[in-house]
Amino acid sequence: MKSSVRNRISALFAATAIMTGGAMTIGASAASAADSISFAHGSSSIDVYINNRIVGHTEWQANGDTLVAQDFLSDGYRIEAYLGTSPVRKASTGGHTAPYTAKVGGNLPEGNRYTFWACVGKGNSSLVCSAVYSVTS
Repeated sequence: MKSSVRNRISALFAATAIMTGGAMTIGASAASAADSISFAHGSSSIDVYINNRIVGHTEWQANGDTLVAQDFLSDGYRIEAYLGTSPVRKASTGGHTAPYTAKVGGNLPEGNRYTFWACVGKGNSSLVCSAVYSVTS
């Protein structure tokens, strides 16, 4: 596949992921409105805070192509990590008792750039998501 075609496909996936992340943030529900949700970004990780307390962590591990979502507290919230592959890769702690770590791996071509973001949700409520960041495999 020619480089220009690959670049266009990568740009399409990135745009789709950004739009999906934005839509998830806009759809925040009343259930999460009572709690203050925030995110802190590292080079390849995103920490999740509720009411100024760290409750979870997400991470992209390029060495091993692994997406990680960790839930530290049994508070009814689930932590989700996303990687803008096709289809989008997702690691979720939903349905598990905290503390819990979810890992999703799969070989990816070396040196490719992907989008990465974290979300938090409670029950069937809409997700509240972080900004979208770039990571490399």
